[in-house]
Amino acid sequence: MTKFVGRRGSLGIAKETVKGTGVAPSYWLPYVTMSFFDRTETATESQGMGNIADQDSVYVTMVMGEGDVESQIYDQGLGYILASLLGAVPVTTGGNPYTHTYTLSQTNVPQTLSLLWHDPDRDYLFPNAVVESLKISVEPSGIVSYTIHFKSKKAKNWATQTPDFTTLGSKFLHQHLIFKLASNVAGLGAASAISLKKLELTIDRKTIFDQVMGTTDPEDVLSQEISVEGSLELNLEDDTYRNYMIAGTYRSAEIKFLASSSSSLDLVLPRVNFTEFEPDFKLEEIAKQKINFKGSYDSANGLDIISTAVLINTKTSY
Repeated sequence: MTKFVGRRGSLGIAKETVKGTGVAPSYWLPYVTMSFFDRTETATESQGMGNIADQDSVYVTMVMGEGDVESQIYDQGLGYILASLLGAVPVTTGGNPYTHTYTLSQTNVPQTLSLLWHDPDRDYLFPNAVVESLKISVEPSGIVSYTIHFKSKKAKNWATQTPDFTTLGSKFLHQHLIFKLASNVAGLGAASAISLKKLELTIDRKTIFDQVMGTTDPEDVLSQEISVEGSLELNLEDDTYRNYMIAGTYRSAEIKFLASSSSSLDLVLPRVNFTEFEPDFKLEEIAKQKINFKGSYDSANGLDIISTAVLINTKTSY
């Protein structure tokens, strides 16, 4: 076995055509930190046996893949993540650049992925992987990053792979962010971009392992529901967001990354409310404010909690 630094590890990703049937990587995802790997659940035997030891046996009851991957956002890799997170592959139109339009699927059985971990000693493929959650973080001092929480079936040995990072796509930077609020979706187009200090957005599928008797392998990874929430930080120049919170005012929100005409992501949340307003009055700094927001289904207009999800890049399909 080899001693190696984490930089020599590589994470590959692919869309599964047949759910749970492993597929060799079609994209290699650069990562900053990674904790995704095999995990177990156990049952502990703790019985009175005339001894003060707190347990006498442990039994493995489930073996699965789970953990986080933190990466900087490239437009091509993001397409795979969105397919699993939103439940289905997009409809692709146009030609170089290509427009990938995602519709939030109401399924509890989302699109699955295969993840492959490669390092000097091993090539492990994790089939039936789904994205449980995606957290996007944007700050002026850094590159746009995301943290993805994956769940999958346990790893299996795989043929040795050769990672290829030559076609990553375009990277999203903080200056590419356009954030807007309006009283409704129709008003977002004419709304002005808001000057933010920080943005966090979390989309959570709240997945579960579908465990059955007779095997330690989960039968599937299922999605229960989806939630969308986040936070904004900006200078405290007025009481707009405090008033939104107190009055229970809803707004439509658009979160867009526009790197170029051939590289962008556009997300629209048709109905968000604002909570947990927090001012910051540090003595030697400009006063700031933080406000949390949460998305809702827009039943009055029949709009999903994410009503628009459009990714534009140079990749032909997902």
